[in-house]
Amino acid sequence: MKLRNVRGFDNIDDYVKYKLDVYSKREKTLGTLFELMFDERDNVMVETTDGYRIHKVTYGEFKNKILKAVGSVKKAFADLPAGEIIGLYMSNCPEWLVCFWAILAAGYKPLLMNTRLSNDVLNGLLKQYGVKGVISDGNVFEVKTVLKEDAIAPSEEDACIEEFGNGIYFMSSGTSGKVKLCEYTGENFYYQICDSANIISTCPDIRRHYKGELKQLVLLPLCHVFGFIAVYLWFGFFSRTFVFPRDLNPTTIQRTVKKHEVTHIFAVPMVWDAVAKAATNKIKARGIKTYNRFVSISKLVNSNGRLGDIIAKRLLSEVRDGLFGDSIMFMISGGSEISTSTLSFFNGIGYHLANGYGMTEIGIVSVERSKSKRILNSGAIGAPFGYTKHRIDENGILLIGGKTRATRILVDGETVGSYEDEWFSTGDMMRFENGRYYASGRVDDMIICENGENIAPQLVEKALTVEHVDRACIFTDVDGSVAVIVSVPGCYAVERLTSINKALQRALASAKLDRTVSRIYFTNDSLLASGEIKISRKGLALRIAEGTLSTFDPNSVHAHSEELLLGLERELRDCFAEVLGKDPGDIGKNSRFFQDLGGTSIDYHILLGRIRERFGIEIFDGGNEHISTVGEFASYIQKKQ
Repeated sequence: MKLRNVRGFDNIDDYVKYKLDVYSKREKTLGTLFELMFDERDNVMVETTDGYRIHKVTYGEFKNKILKAVGSVKKAFADLPAGEIIGLYMSNCPEWLVCFWAILAAGYKPLLMNTRLSNDVLNGLLKQYGVKGVISDGNVFEVKTVLKEDAIAPSEEDACIEEFGNGIYFMSSGTSGKVKLCEYTGENFYYQICDSANIISTCPDIRRHYKGELKQLVLLPLCHVFGFIAVYLWFGFFSRTFVFPRDLNPTTIQRTVKKHEVTHIFAVPMVWDAVAKAATNKIKARGIKTYNRFVSISKLVNSNGRLGDIIAKRLLSEVRDGLFGDSIMFMISGGSEISTSTLSFFNGIGYHLANGYGMTEIGIVSVERSKSKRILNSGAIGAPFGYTKHRIDENGILLIGGKTRATRILVDGETVGSYEDEWFSTGDMMRFENGRYYASGRVDDMIICENGENIAPQLVEKALTVEHVDRACIFTDVDGSVAVIVSVPGCYAVERLTSINKALQRALASAKLDRTVSRIYFTNDSLLASGEIKISRKGLALRIAEGTLSTFDPNSVHAHSEELLLGLERELRDCFAEVLGKDPGDIGKNSRFFQDLGGTSIDYHILLGRIRERFGIEIFDGGNEHISTVGEFASYIQKKQ
């Protein structure tokens, strides 16, 4: 099918070449980027839905929104001279992009505030860097805070752009204990865009359209370097379409992808892991024969290249339809390590999931571009893009060079590095094999045992993942000993937890870690703290010590049986409340779903789906309507587990 919206060119390659040729002859400023990004006025830039209809906004219409908002931004911050930093604190939405460009067009530099950080941390950073104003979607800070509704309110006439800002600041995630600010300029982004064109030329799958269009799901936070560069910058410069979901509920995401026929999804490993686990549990719930057949077909797909995709298309269409459907052309995981089993799951059902690599300080520097499922599933992050240089130092740590990096890196108000320095040390241990790089953990995560042995956690943890375990994480406890914490969400039966503990002990012995690990914690909670997108090992130790992460001793599960039952009932109340639109506090242990809570047969069917997804247990509708209270469901689940 002929591609749409490529300026009349016959193929995407000619269109990309044309756009880059124009850019190469212009100043490498953010003002130039703005003009070229919105040059294709009739192309659809944004798609949203009200639940019924799809609403579309073209690049031309969106540019007009930005220009109308510039005057409002200037008026709101009239006391600030051009060149000052204006914070932008908003969740993903089209208005985020309006405010971002309006700040720049008004002559200011936007600080993309990490909405996952606490107010105390954010207010401290604003004070430290002399930021005197913020545009916010509701949160109020200790400096002048302008609500987005006021910032994007159309001014009476288009503002004259006198001076375009030429600096953008990203905040790091703060998992290392320090929040860094990383400044990027128009020149840095120019080279990032050139690198995106390099991907297109070396990885044809990433440029694939569906029914003539390419649509990127805006799932990653735009304030994050992965979301801004890989999701928005790479595709926005070439006038592709962005789909904004109404919320981040998994069901909403799936419906949005199918309704809009999304082609590209980029996300962090925890998203891919969660989707793969939920889908696998759903398949297992249909019986061991069905699951074994799925495993056999998936292995066949992963070992047969393009032929494998044909097999997947014919034999695993039901699995894909239960996820995102067949419009998906390319997916990327980035931000932290992803398990090879998750990569194998997605590539084994006919999708294309590649592993990528980048950091707030360096932008996005590589993604695995091979078509080989064997290589994709290996966890390789590929080779550096054309304008990025890689080198591994004598300690096995990856060094990055090139102009795609942040122009400045600031910590505690002081510049600690710039791309003028030849190499930036990532702190990531890396190995190079057969022309591609493989990450093997961060050097500051290394665990030093009493005998002087060094342990790379990521390599060890692969051996500790047993059935029903969401994640096993090895870390240095607050007393200096080596500990393991195991997340077992949805597991509340004493027998199952005892079985998990035995399997874990065998895995530790097999990995020769039984004498190294002095303590094991179990938790029903996620190892990710609220707002995190990757696990902080130091943070885990602190949360356990402070009691903000609920844990129990796997060797004394029976002593926690009552506590486990209460936890199970609490989760079930949440499921009931979500389905019925009630407050969990209004649902008693013995409240009957139909008679007392007013549930319908359709509600009950939805509830069973929630329970299946959460606990991996199938309760067939029709024959079990006598199981209708939180207490009865809890008893049933514990027996089945």
